[in-house]
Amino acid sequence: MNWDEELLKLFDTEEFAGIKAPTRKKTSSDRLVNSFLEIISFVEANNREPQTDGSINEMSLARTLGSIRKDEQKRAKCLPYDSLGLLQEKEKTIDEQLIELFNDPLYSSSSEVQDMFEIPDYMKKATIGRPEYIAQRVVCEDFENKYAGGFKDVHAKLNDGRYKLVKFKDEHLKTGAYFLVDGMLVLLAKMEGVARKKDYKLDGRTLCIYENGLQSDVLLQSLAKAIYSGGYSVKDMTLTDDDLLKKEFTITKNDIPSGHIYVLRSKSTNPEIASIKDLYKIGFTTQTVEERIANAKNDATYLFADVEIVASWQVFNIKAVAFENLIHKLFSHVQLKLSAGDSNPKEWFIVPLSIIEQAVNYIINGQPIAYDAQLKKIVLL
Repeated sequence: MNWDEELLKLFDTEEFAGIKAPTRKKTSSDRLVNSFLEIISFVEANNREPQTDGSINEMSLARTLGSIRKDEQKRAKCLPYDSLGLLQEKEKTIDEQLIELFNDPLYSSSSEVQDMFEIPDYMKKATIGRPEYIAQRVVCEDFENKYAGGFKDVHAKLNDGRYKLVKFKDEHLKTGAYFLVDGMLVLLAKMEGVARKKDYKLDGRTLCIYENGLQSDVLLQSLAKAIYSGGYSVKDMTLTDDDLLKKEFTITKNDIPSGHIYVLRSKSTNPEIASIKDLYKIGFTTQTVEERIANAKNDATYLFADVEIVASWQVFNIKAVAFENLIHKLFSHVQLKLSAGDSNPKEWFIVPLSIIEQAVNYIINGQPIAYDAQLKKIVLL
């Protein structure tokens, strides 16, 4: 009796049809896993597998990948981290099958046949310079003790409504903030060497912790691009207005002043102006507000009259002119229609001061809003 054949017949019955080997759990960090994660990072950055004719580092990655694919034990150890399917059995593509077909001795390898597989020059992609440094995702050694609880807490608060996902903006990039990127929560745990670039945006190295137990030192703006293209910010919905203002306006060493948003009231004695209730000018300046309005009575922008400062906000880390444009767009349907000399002042609006202050707070909060002029009320969108 052949026992191997008998055992195979036994396990090929209906009683054992639903029985499968237990799923292998992820192991702790070791040199092989980290080497494989370097390969994953390379493929994500270059959209191709490492080749043996590349740089020394690329050649090393290519040989490591080949070694893992050939060794079943190595492959089994790295398979739980294979987010790109590099270790999956792959069927040959149509192109590969055709190449094998035409390489068969039964067919000629004439130049006409070879030309079928040549890519025209106009279809070839331009070579993109390789970045000097590519952020690597590696296993976070102290994940369970230091970060796992935080991710569980965020999931719980998202489920019960205390947190919610909102549209991402650059000002959300702060230490301790959570984001959802491609379906995975990410913690911005640390920022280092932060400086403002020519495009006015902050950049520097980060320490990002992913909820799958990996970490990365990706650039701050690379993180921002990833969130913009496929993610959201996690927002705490339990903050009061006072909490929010304190959080948003707490100035740190990384904060850079952009300018001032101001609200002015006209001191004009012209009955056409003085008779208008709730008439305010909302503007922006990179100077102090006092310097900006020093010559108001000689300027058509200020209706050829002195003005009174009723409110102002110093803005940090954003293009304050964009902030000003949002305010103007919000109140565009209550804009003052009046000609002053040869100009038409466009920054005067007929709206209560309390509504203006409320709108500024909502814009800082990132909340989409509209203004109902009949009800004199801010409407949340």
